[in-house]
Amino acid sequence: MKTQSILLFFLSLFLLVACSKDEVEPEFSIQTTGDITIAYEAQSQATIHFTSAREWKATSSDDRFTIAPSSGESGIFDLVVTANTENITASPRTATITLTSGSLTRNITIQQSNAITLEQNMYNIDAAGGALDIHFSTNIATDELKAYGETSGDWLVSRAENRIASSLVLKLKALPNTENSSRTTYIYFIREIGTDQKILATATITQQGKTSGQSTDYSADKSVSILQEATVGKGIPIVIMGDGFIDKEIADGTYNKVMKKTLENLFTEEPIKSLQDYFNVYAVTAVSKNNSFGDGYETAFRCKLRGGGTTEIYDGNDQKIMEYAQCVEGLDLKETLVIIILNTPAYAGTTYFGYTDTSTNKMVEFAIAYCPVIENLESEKFRQVLVHEAVGHGFAKLEDEYAYEEQGTIPLAEIKDVQKLQALGWAQNVDFTENRTEVLWANFLADERYASDNLGIFQGACTFVEGAYRPTEESMMRSNIEGFNAPSRKSIYDRVMSTGLEKETTYEEFVNYDLQHKRQTRSTIFATSPGKPFARPHLVKKALSFK
Repeated sequence: MKTQSILLFFLSLFLLVACSKDEVEPEFSIQTTGDITIAYEAQSQATIHFTSAREWKATSSDDRFTIAPSSGESGIFDLVVTANTENITASPRTATITLTSGSLTRNITIQQSNAITLEQNMYNIDAAGGALDIHFSTNIATDELKAYGETSGDWLVSRAENRIASSLVLKLKALPNTENSSRTTYIYFIREIGTDQKILATATITQQGKTSGQSTDYSADKSVSILQEATVGKGIPIVIMGDGFIDKEIADGTYNKVMKKTLENLFTEEPIKSLQDYFNVYAVTAVSKNNSFGDGYETAFRCKLRGGGTTEIYDGNDQKIMEYAQCVEGLDLKETLVIIILNTPAYAGTTYFGYTDTSTNKMVEFAIAYCPVIENLESEKFRQVLVHEAVGHGFAKLEDEYAYEEQGTIPLAEIKDVQKLQALGWAQNVDFTENRTEVLWANFLADERYASDNLGIFQGACTFVEGAYRPTEESMMRSNIEGFNAPSRKSIYDRVMSTGLEKETTYEEFVNYDLQHKRQTRSTIFATSPGKPFARPHLVKKALSFK
């Protein structure tokens, strides 16, 4: 028996070795070479030809691209990659297709073309006016592409019969600007099929005013004025500053007028309207070299407008902003909201938060909200965007409740990033479940006292169409209308109580307050310009800079 067992053992070992020698090693041979490009339209496709020596599978890094087939045995294959949505953004969209066989992987980069590319997104014109040529390239059928200017830009006229199809240049002329301040208008490149219109790209044109110039007197720089002192609690700090204001505009009172109007606009929506007495509000003067933005101009905080059909403001000098804010004596920078008002009528707005206190290595409430004087000081758009950015994003750390068709389904990585914020008590106005008993605002859904608030679970948030949900159809964090919804109001109220009184509140405490004040709102049904994408708030993950 022992001899038989030994023979069986060696026979099994021989068979195992023989099988391992005959096993085919994983190998890919990819016949498709060169750039792999998909057209901008939805359902456009590209094919990848390859040979696999063993079983394989394919995955995409972006849910907006699907793959068929997604797996197979050994053999020769045509892998069809389909773009689920059209790309009407200002730049091409890329994704990585990963082929896996055993331990072997191969990455293939694909690119979906954008519909149109402008040679420049932003133009600066002298007060004297003159010729302006906007050059571009496009993948759109020429009979579907139109260019329209805003009605407020009647100072910008055509120099010739613009045939977009043949010339790929829009020839314009700016009339002289006889006003002291600069002015901004927009040219929209639109795909028009029947009654369906979509903005593909935007050119921002700013013309300087008669008083455009350069500062020589910086004596007022870093001076501090108190706009409001708190009468309740310890005083929650807000610091308002301007970028792109020159010495003449500070001396003639323009700067102070902008600061005071910003203060007025800030406290126009509930619940912050009725909680205004909890805040200390300061204005710090920042003298810029120039009162224009763009190449060749220098402003105090170096702000830039992204343009190109977006409302993003970027490249602000965080270190300098913190330095100027700390000109306020005794300021607790960790709890401060800084608002930077740009001296331009451009339609834009962006907020940055997620700053870290290095002594604790924890994120703090400090935030910077950027907003121009959109259109003019009395404009409803200026008020709405300021409240959306400064109160919604900057103070309460709320997420956006709007979505863009081209964004598709929110990726898992984005969900995890938002959930990290929610662990800090932020982003309480969005969630990733349709379960009415588990969603973050489940208490409101079950509360008959909020039956008239039209609360629910509405798909589309965090700029993504699917997979992210918001509490109401409309709100201040969606189209800047109808005020803040109940979950957002609670976030604002909780932050005021936590910082101002160092007190944690219960759901019932908020409801008792909210039922008395929620109807006192100034919000209108007038929405800001559709088709101009707001930039999501930026989570910066930077350290605070203390004096």
